[in-house]
Amino acid sequence: MPELDAPWDVVGERVRAVRRSAGLTVRELARRIGVSASHVSQVERGIGAFSVPALYAVASELGVSMNELLDASPRPSATAAAGPESTRLQDLVVDGIVQRADAHPSIQLSSGPRWSRLTAVGEPESEFLEVVYAPGTAAPEDHIHHAGREFGIVISGQLNVEVGGAATVLQPGDSIVFDSPIPHRFWNDGDVEVRAIWFVRDGDPHDPVPHA
Repeated sequence: MPELDAPWDVVGERVRAVRRSAGLTVRELARRIGVSASHVSQVERGIGAFSVPALYAVASELGVSMNELLDASPRPSATAAAGPESTRLQDLVVDGIVQRADAHPSIQLSSGPRWSRLTAVGEPESEFLEVVYAPGTAAPEDHIHHAGREFGIVISGQLNVEVGGAATVLQPGDSIVFDSPIPHRFWNDGDVEVRAIWFVRDGDPHDPVPHA
């Protein structure tokens, strides 16, 4: 696994910059997302990490996308270069079309999963992720709810899920689709690691899907 492309010191700098642009103090942002001011300060200084619910709450309160917090790099152009086959294949990597298995940028959420982005750059209005849950984790106290719609499939392990108050366990090959504003949470109370693939479409879940 490579170094995180969005380590918490970088994410913290982005949170601080957007917070200041929004005219919010550390204390006010902390009040709005339900954590302590010292916790926000630690994240902004790169010595702390947000949980999944807190990170989504920060993005919502600051009016930015998750990608703006986690990946501020510009999207490269997707041009296809002429030349030998090997050169064209390399261009697919350079142009952000192909993401090699050993180059997935990742970030560890506090008391939660590890997210690995499955695209070479952040995609507008969407997140395509591998999500890994360590074994023996308790159910989060806070439920997540945010704009969008999400789609997931479990690759290995058994993932505990709760959506809208209804709970079940997803086995390998099981999939799930739901509107993200519905309160939900995920955890792994088993004794083996859980790996899942997740796609989150930002915005109103009932907006029509744009076609290329």
